[in-house]
Amino acid sequence: MVDQHVAEGSYEDALADLAQRLTRLKVQRGKPSLRMIEARAKQLFGTQVSLPIGTQSAAFNGKHVSIDTLILLVRTLMSWDQYGEECPAPDRRAPELDAWRAQWTAATALQSRRRSTAALTPVSSEDRGPGGGPSTPAPPLRMRDKYGLPVVDGSRAVYCLAFSPDGRWLAAGGADGAIQLWETPSARSGGEATPLGAPLTGHVGPVYGVEFSRDGRYMATCGADGTVRLWDTYSREPVGDPLTGHDGPVHAVTFRDNGSHVVAAGADGTIRQWLTYSLEPFGEPLDGHGTPMIAMATPGSDLAVGDAHGLVKWWSKDSGEPTAFLEGYGPVFAMASHVFTLAVGHASGVVYVRDTGEKDTGQVVLSPPGSAVYAVAMLPGRARLVAAGSHDGTLRVWDQERDTGPFVAELHEGPIFAVGFSPDGTFLATAGADGDVQLRNFTVELLAKALRGKGAVALPAASRPPIPHTPCPPGDDRPQPEESLATNAVQHARRHGHHIALPPLVCPHSVGSLVFSPDGRLLATGADDGSVQLWDPVTREPLGARLTQRGGMVRSLAFSPDSRLLAAVHAGRPVQLWDTATHDLVGELPAPTGSIRTASFSPDGKVLATGGTDSAIRFWDPATQKAVREPLIGHASPIESMAISPGGILVAVEGGSRAWMWDMAGWELTTAGNGLQPLLSAGPSVTAMALSPDGRILALGGWMEGIRLCNLQSRSRSWTMTTGNRVPKVLAPKALAFSPDQTWLAVCGDDHSVWLLQTEEGDGFGVELTGHSNTVRAVAFSPDSSLIATASDDRLVRLWTVPHHRSPERDTTQTALSG
Repeated sequence: MVDQHVAEGSYEDALADLAQRLTRLKVQRGKPSLRMIEARAKQLFGTQVSLPIGTQSAAFNGKHVSIDTLILLVRTLMSWDQYGEECPAPDRRAPELDAWRAQWTAATALQSRRRSTAALTPVSSEDRGPGGGPSTPAPPLRMRDKYGLPVVDGSRAVYCLAFSPDGRWLAAGGADGAIQLWETPSARSGGEATPLGAPLTGHVGPVYGVEFSRDGRYMATCGADGTVRLWDTYSREPVGDPLTGHDGPVHAVTFRDNGSHVVAAGADGTIRQWLTYSLEPFGEPLDGHGTPMIAMATPGSDLAVGDAHGLVKWWSKDSGEPTAFLEGYGPVFAMASHVFTLAVGHASGVVYVRDTGEKDTGQVVLSPPGSAVYAVAMLPGRARLVAAGSHDGTLRVWDQERDTGPFVAELHEGPIFAVGFSPDGTFLATAGADGDVQLRNFTVELLAKALRGKGAVALPAASRPPIPHTPCPPGDDRPQPEESLATNAVQHARRHGHHIALPPLVCPHSVGSLVFSPDGRLLATGADDGSVQLWDPVTREPLGARLTQRGGMVRSLAFSPDSRLLAAVHAGRPVQLWDTATHDLVGELPAPTGSIRTASFSPDGKVLATGGTDSAIRFWDPATQKAVREPLIGHASPIESMAISPGGILVAVEGGSRAWMWDMAGWELTTAGNGLQPLLSAGPSVTAMALSPDGRILALGGWMEGIRLCNLQSRSRSWTMTTGNRVPKVLAPKALAFSPDQTWLAVCGDDHSVWLLQTEEGDGFGVELTGHSNTVRAVAFSPDSSLIATASDDRLVRLWTVPHHRSPERDTTQTALSG
């Protein structure tokens, strides 16, 4: 807890108190000299750590130093015991350091209050007595929040919230330094939004910002303690150490460049960026000229930040200096963006929107001056719908498309600090100083009376129709004495060549790779969070725990021919080999230069081939993890995909432009040397490949040509898929797969559908599998060709029965394979 006199005193008094505490700690630890402290820091933390004498002197004499410097100095002093003897230094996250962080945060908050303008501190009715006179003494203040409002001890204020990209989770952070997550699917059927475990803790002081990455894999938070923290949304564990560098509270955080960068804006007037996957700082901090930054948005590929002087500062992509300054209406407290539309809310109560894609476009003012606006939100997919939360506890919504609004609702007792639409537009979430997080059906129940409580507010169930009850199946899966109607219907559909969708596998993250084991007993999935899971294809239940917990995105999976080993290819990590019976890690292949992208076992299982960004194909003994020959070298383009036929023919696609073939049976190249030799020029647009089970046909999918088939025996393109009434020209497919009986070629991509193209007699007749709601990224057939598995960014893995060899009734217009 921060001392009351520190919170109520001046910035200089707070620094002096901090200096006195440092001096006492120094005396308690044997009173080492400044030179000894400098040398000890390098000994403990490496020669690259800098704790010069001048910096120490400033800290001990009541001058401002960064939080990193303060904690480094404290940890160094604590590496001596009370007798002056050397001892281990506390860990960076040790509890004994929390009080120092809190003290520094309180001092910095006083600095921010001193530097901010008077307009940055709206006066609420709670600050005035009757008739506008002085009020009764208020509770002791710890600090002021990013809007300049007082934060009292025990405050339940919620400052930020965000929906995950798929709308399944809602996260909120508040004055207590915790982040709570709720599961929202149950609320869609009239139930309660269920808390997802205990709150996430780690921040010291209020949490001001929360944001999910575009793929939902990570969650970023920031707060008054001057740090940005990254969380794994599946395990709900912190990823790495806190991101530091700001001298003062961090007010806003977001992801940029499709989630590859974390961006944060703070009270010190700077914007800092880090690489999401390595957590390393990216570039130099963007300088906002010392004015505290309060709100941030990312319209298009640009970065917009609002400051305490009422300016919206604009940084274009890869620009170090702001290229535009937009006039404001007092301190900018809130911003939101969608595509090229930016919404801005001000302390004066003004809300306006601006088309950032057009030059010299003026803003459209939605709201005149009034109660201060602390939060704005835009409905995804419909950028002309804007919601704003105000100091007076009201929510206002404008529909610019229909030129209606504002729609006004009084939802909270006190200021509304956070507003957010769910991705599908079904829900609107609000939070504020009263500690309530309210979740409401935006289109139906916005004006219904709110249930009050400390947690998420559930939707009233009375206004929704009841959910039909589905009887549970029998307790066992043994055949019943008589065939049920359902069984007869399934058999009839199969006999007449129709596919049947089985209940999907629900995965916590998008799955980008899947494969059946050769014996048909297992289905392996690899997700974007690095997890690999084995499933029973019959029961559709997971078999044991995940093989990997988290790491680089899974790019490829491959079973050995005997189904005993599973090779998992992760981005930026060694290839892992797993025993499928014991689920033990049995080996890792040494990581070569570059990253591995694809892997395939030889027909006898004695060789595992890998290819990656270094343009080389390497061959390994899975038992020893040793190389079995020199690598094959390509032409400086990454090996994107690879397959080995039962006859030992290896085919690889390099950099989306060339295809290669090599006969592994003779361990000789088609010509002398170790260089891969071209099979054909595939063109610069290849997005997917598949090799037929007999090794005769290579299927290639591209941006412009659709699906092309190449006869490997003649090494020339012999067939081309053309467009018909039932089968569209699938452009840029994400994955292709031949059925083991070579009856079907499966094609999937961005159109959310999976097409089965019949290859018998070359007629290319198609069957469409529908059910996914996002891009389909992976497809695989079972060994007996009876099942097909598909994986999508909607986090579902769907299983379908493959139509019988007999073709279903066809339309008059067909799709053909023509020579």
